[in-house]
Amino acid sequence: MIRKAGASSGKLTERDREILARVYEHRFLDTELLWLLLRQAPEEAEAVTGADGVSRPRKYGFGLKALYKRLLQLSEARFLQPHQAMPRPVGRGFGGTRTAYGLGSQSTTTVSEMTGMPVQLVRDIVEANKVKAPFIQHALDVARFRVILELACRASEGRVRLMFWEQGIILQDWITGENDDGEEVRYSVYPDAFFALEVEGKGRAHYFLELDRGTMPIVAKGNRSDIKKKIIGYWLYRKARRHSQRYRYRTLPDGAVVGINVVERERHNESNDESPDVKSFRVLIVAPGVTEEGGAIGGRIANIISEFPSFGKQYETSTLFWFASPDSIDAEKPETIFERVWLTPNPAHELKSLIE
Repeated sequence: MIRKAGASSGKLTERDREILARVYEHRFLDTELLWLLLRQAPEEAEAVTGADGVSRPRKYGFGLKALYKRLLQLSEARFLQPHQAMPRPVGRGFGGTRTAYGLGSQSTTTVSEMTGMPVQLVRDIVEANKVKAPFIQHALDVARFRVILELACRASEGRVRLMFWEQGIILQDWITGENDDGEEVRYSVYPDAFFALEVEGKGRAHYFLELDRGTMPIVAKGNRSDIKKKIIGYWLYRKARRHSQRYRYRTLPDGAVVGINVVERERHNESNDESPDVKSFRVLIVAPGVTEEGGAIGGRIANIISEFPSFGKQYETSTLFWFASPDSIDAEKPETIFERVWLTPNPAHELKSLIE
């Protein structure tokens, strides 16, 4: 039963709870992403019969204006906490700042009841959300990718399933290897997200996601972070099969995969005795770029790929790393994320699809 009272009166509607659940799942969402997740497709809209006896989709009820109102009321009641992300043009002219919504201080008990998470852990999320605007902008970029992926899976009508999505410090890891000077160094492996897709009739595929905003140098001197060290880290990670040792599926009693568990390093040898759940992976790098005539991608993506031969011969024809620009993945047409928009450094390979 949907309650009539709103958040401002201390009572939550079913729509309010759905908004809180979505924000909890994605950490930060803006109005655009929330609307994409909540809106109904025309064929799913409730039908009403007019005075002329003709049945038509309902043209009133929960819409974009209603969402703005709910977000304002939930924010005023401190169930949501608005954060200002980096400025982003909206409409014509200069536009305004982009607002991201995270969980607010009054949401802890409600979210705990909905998710089964301890209240203190929800409080920790609220506290951890007190970050600076550049981080929030990056978090929104990650959320945008996930929302598009979820909508594309929904549109596939069961043909493609998002098995799990994990992000956060649980993914932080490292691998050792030699640098160009022959010195043993530690390479960080800390993706923005780790997810798996299951495609009907084709099996499962695992992906690490890197959202590159173009601020990190491709090659830097000394121990500074750069794209090269990221690439080498993932390469060594796969070569050592650390992914197979580290990650095990988290399943429901019926066997459905809902997430991953991390095997501690001291138990990696034990996990080798079992059949690994994550046998392989690819690294998706979404970076600034422009699609040129014939499907080639220029800009930063082209600059990164042009450096691959200098990383070592094995990288020159690598298919471990797949690149796409944000503009090639359309939120209004989420199925584009499954199309052939992914470019590898191997010049002999055509554009790739996540589900083919």
